[in-house]
Amino acid sequence: MGLKKTIYISVVLLFIQGIVLAQENNELSELRHKAAKVKDLDAYCEVCKYLYEMGSGADLLLIYADSIRQLAIRDKSLDCFLESYNWSSEAYFMKGDFSKGFSLKYKTLVLAENARRIGDALILCSDIGYYYNVCARYDSARYYFNKGMQLAEKTPLLADRYRTMLTNYASSYLFEGKMDSALVYTLQAKERSAADKDTAMLIENLNQLGTIYRRKKDLEQCIASFESALHLCEAQNNFRTAAYIYGNIATAYCDWKRPKDAIPFSEKAMEYALKLGNHQMIGVCYVNLGAIMCNISGRREEGIAVLQKAIPILEEVNNRRRLCEVYSYLINAYRQNGQQKAAMDYLGKLDKLAHELKTDVEHYRYYKSKAPLLQMGGRYAEATDYYLRMINMLENGYRDPMDYEHYMRLAECYRALRKDAAAYDCLYKAYALRDSSFHFEYTEQLSDYSVKYHTKEKELEIIRLRKNELEREAELLKRRIIFGSVLALLVIVMLFMLYIRLRQQVRIARLAKIASEKEQQFLVLQKDTEQRLTRKYIDGLESERQRMATELHDDVCNSLLALEMNVCSLPEVKDGRMDGQLKQLETIRQRLRNMSHELMPPAFQYATIDEMLSDYVLHLTLPEGMKAEYSSTEGVDWHKIPQKVGFEFYRIVQEAVSNALKYSAASCIRVRLEWQDGLLSVLIADDGRGFEPNKKTNGVGLRTLLQRADAVGAKVELDSGIGNGVQVKVTVLV
Repeated sequence: MGLKKTIYISVVLLFIQGIVLAQENNELSELRHKAAKVKDLDAYCEVCKYLYEMGSGADLLLIYADSIRQLAIRDKSLDCFLESYNWSSEAYFMKGDFSKGFSLKYKTLVLAENARRIGDALILCSDIGYYYNVCARYDSARYYFNKGMQLAEKTPLLADRYRTMLTNYASSYLFEGKMDSALVYTLQAKERSAADKDTAMLIENLNQLGTIYRRKKDLEQCIASFESALHLCEAQNNFRTAAYIYGNIATAYCDWKRPKDAIPFSEKAMEYALKLGNHQMIGVCYVNLGAIMCNISGRREEGIAVLQKAIPILEEVNNRRRLCEVYSYLINAYRQNGQQKAAMDYLGKLDKLAHELKTDVEHYRYYKSKAPLLQMGGRYAEATDYYLRMINMLENGYRDPMDYEHYMRLAECYRALRKDAAAYDCLYKAYALRDSSFHFEYTEQLSDYSVKYHTKEKELEIIRLRKNELEREAELLKRRIIFGSVLALLVIVMLFMLYIRLRQQVRIARLAKIASEKEQQFLVLQKDTEQRLTRKYIDGLESERQRMATELHDDVCNSLLALEMNVCSLPEVKDGRMDGQLKQLETIRQRLRNMSHELMPPAFQYATIDEMLSDYVLHLTLPEGMKAEYSSTEGVDWHKIPQKVGFEFYRIVQEAVSNALKYSAASCIRVRLEWQDGLLSVLIADDGRGFEPNKKTNGVGLRTLLQRADAVGAKVELDSGIGNGVQVKVTVLV
């Protein structure tokens, strides 16, 4: 039943992982498309940040960092140079090339310090310290954390960075195995985070405290710290940290030799990692879950299967150090199953990556996996070499509760090599260490009993002291009653004065509200007056246009026609000597006739706004080398547009096109009418010389255009610049 349940959970987790990967690819594609289109610092940094958070794509991250460097060279931008070096360093750290990563971080830090960019310098100190922690160079890490904290203390706005570095400073002691120092600085960081109400950092501090108490074998404090951190994580949907905390709880149960109880917590960590879609976390969670299963009788095969799932994921994100950890677990599991060939295969893979091992823990795990397997294969001389390396680490301070086993196995190797004296010596040390370990456990139990006894005595003493304290409190009770009565009287007087003051404040607030309402009424009246004056101005303008159109059409055009007919009767015309003058006279008459038509109000009862604008643009008289284009939304019933709105839009287009013809020197004028979801808009654009919109002008064309738009509640957007043409967009909700 347990195997079926595990298989079912694995299938579900793989399905969720597939969905997450598809979503990641879509998000990354969108970010890359945006970066290719915009080609600016922010767009490139968004792609870099995504790749960094996912923990994969180091080569792609280097490409985008180089794109930022090209921007820096082109624009001579300090921000671009800093971002370029910083993201390049993160890419090299992802690839495992710590030498190049540190080199670029130092270069970026020097650049930030020379430019006095305190915030950037502080972040870089934090990053360098973090990576020194990863490399197990703890003194160097603490140097840069101290440097960063000194910068942060001078700048109150950078308090969040101070908390982060204080936490990492404590972590360096944790990684180094100095639990007392780690506890002191982590408690300081926790108090600072709580005082500053930094929930995210408080979660990190509680998680770190749980790990420290686990190392110190304080079960009660360990679980309490982890539970507090989990409550805060789940309240904020912080799945990333929650996954790590569940993994730490699982590790704690394994330390207490309860691997079966650790399985649910490790599976919960895997669930959160898949929700996040972070490949690094998914690979690590697979490693932890598989390692726990391999230590449970009857579930070793399941553990091997889970560990094998982690391999392609860790290879994808290029996490070679975790790959070494997986290979070590698989070697031990196959060796315990008696599958020597499979174990040797993974040992060959581990040997190829042995140069990636950085810390004492990693080296010790490597020796611990390789030595027994070599011994199992009868290669006693080689096994002896690795057992001696482990023993050397143990004698130099490395801790392993099962250290006596290595001496016993080394004794077996010496016996197989017929080195009886060395075998006897190792066996003697093994028994001594085992007896010492048992003596330590026995002493711990006695200490627990002693602590409980002294606790009982202290409780009795506390009861006696409490009795004396109650007697003293009874004597002081009368004085407290008198003092309380006087204090209550003073409070009543203060409350009465506060009541009077509040009444005055309410009265002032009421008067202020009345004044505000009067002001609003005045503003509404002022706006109505402005609208009436605008309407009156536009109506007068239309009347004047109509009068001028009538005069031009009925008087001037007819007079020119009569003049043309009289001229045609002259003898010179018949001889053809005045053909040019007649043609010019006809052109003038035709232009005046077109002007009169443009000045006349459009007849919307017979045609739609679309038809009127199309006809207007089609019959424009254009200078040589200029063209005009008109387009509109297809499939629209333009009869639904109110005549008042259509009339004002027609006049607005006339005004904008007239300005373009006069001043733009453009090669093309475009008019676009659109109607979508009740929103009517018209765009008039040209590719001419343009102008500065913020510069004041004496022309009335733009003012008239704005007044017409305001008359129907339309919004006007004007976009122009020297050499960039002019775009006028008018929009109204119909």
